[in-house]
Amino acid sequence: MKYLAPLSVIALITVVALSMPGCGANSPAPDGRGPAAEGDGHEGHDHGDGGSDMEKMKAELAKLSPEDAASSEKQHICPVSGEMLGTMGAPMKVEVKGQQVWICCDGCKDAITKSPDEYLAKLKKE
Repeated sequence: MKYLAPLSVIALITVVALSMPGCGANSPAPDGRGPAAEGDGHEGHDHGDGGSDMEKMKAELAKLSPEDAASSEKQHICPVSGEMLGTMGAPMKVEVKGQQVWICCDGCKDAITKSPDEYLAKLKKE
C-alpha cells in the first residue's frame, strides 16, 4: 500500500511527458539511436549528433545574422520543447501575437501557433 502513491505519481509523470508537443516528445533515444518518425516535423535534424549542446548551439547560431544569433542566444530555450536552441539545427524565428519568438524546429510551429498564450507565458518566466 505504501508504494501505491509513488507508483501513481511516476505513471502520471510518464503520461504527461509522453503527451508534450514539440521535439522532446518524438526525439530519438539520448544515445542517438533511432531516427525520428517521418512527417512529425523532425526531418533534417537529429538530437543525437556528436558534441556538447553548447558546441552545437554555437555552431548553429553562427549561421544566423549577428542580430538573430544574439536574439536567439538570449532566449536560449525553445518554449515548446524545452530544448536548447540550436542543438538540432538552426532555430526558427516566428512571430506570435506581435512578438518575435525562437523555436527549435518546424515541428514546434503548430503548437506555438495553436496555444500562443501558453508558450509566451513560459518565455516570461525565464
